[in-house]
Amino acid sequence: MRQLFKAVMILLLLGTILPGITQAQSLTFACEDKQDFPTVIGNTDKVLDEKPGMGVEAIKLLEKKLDIEITIKRLPWKRCLRELEKGNIDGLFTASYKDKRKKYGRYPEKNGKVDPSRRFTSASYAFYKLTGSKLDFTGKNYKIFTGKVGGPLGYSIIDDLKKKGLQMEESSSTEIDFKKLLSNRLQAVAALELTGDYYLTMNKNFSKKIVKMEPLIVEKPYYFIVSHQLYETNHELAEKIFDSIAEIRENPDFKKKLADYLK
Repeated sequence: MRQLFKAVMILLLLGTILPGITQAQSLTFACEDKQDFPTVIGNTDKVLDEKPGMGVEAIKLLEKKLDIEITIKRLPWKRCLRELEKGNIDGLFTASYKDKRKKYGRYPEKNGKVDPSRRFTSASYAFYKLTGSKLDFTGKNYKIFTGKVGGPLGYSIIDDLKKKGLQMEESSSTEIDFKKLLSNRLQAVAALELTGDYYLTMNKNFSKKIVKMEPLIVEKPYYFIVSHQLYETNHELAEKIFDSIAEIRENPDFKKKLADYLK
């Protein structure tokens, strides 16, 4: 009995000194509570049990690859950034690169610059207009947009288009923007192409009255980013996360799962 007690105490002591021996390291990552197809599915603060999104699928593979446990929180996008800045979460997914976002967290870098080779994915933005609208976007003639253009709250495309002279009206989701477009409260909508196309596919009222404009506005790489606090306290783990996300992106099984989402 004494030997058993002694053995238990040794294990507990080791667990206190070296937590990694008895349990995997626990991290918390956040993602948006609005749908960002196919990265995150559903307009909800919960992670869906079935087809939760490719970002969540990547987290599951990341846990196995690095032997860590990751809790996922779904929050409004701007709150995700604030929580990351405070160190209340360890990372978030996904974000395009903006200089001003570097205050919130750490991007994968190489030689002091963001490293696109360690992106999670690339995504395109497109304009959407009402069927029959005379808007004809060539890729350069931004002056055709004389009315308000809807866009996702806090996304980098908002600043990009403001610099082009567009009157941007932000909202919490592309679905809301499409409804505004139908009620003639917007001249057009700027949205992530996969998200916009998804809503056109899933909503017949949208698909009958809204069309995507070509060419696309821009294509951007998107990243998993980690808190400055995590990077400073566990630089090695943070770099492993960045490296692993790039490997997961190219994994054939992961690509096959993505194909299932896009069917």
